[in-house]
Amino acid sequence: MRIPEVPLMNKESSHKTGVLNTLTLSGLSLFWAIVLGYASPWWWLLAVPLLLGGYGNEIEPRKNTQLRM
Repeated sequence: MRIPEVPLMNKESSHKTGVLNTLTLSGLSLFWAIVLGYASPWWWLLAVPLLLGGYGNEIEPRKNTQLRM
């Protein structure tokens, strides 16, 4: 017995995350830990790439483009 094919299961992921994803929230948490004195200022070397990497990490849906030959 086969499982029926559901159209939603065959599609690629097309959701778009906002700017507050896991990398950004980790960077913000580390940022406040440094500002409040809970972490050493050396952690800025990790906080900046986390914030920048998380901000530009949104998932864009693919366009329906077909190659014509």
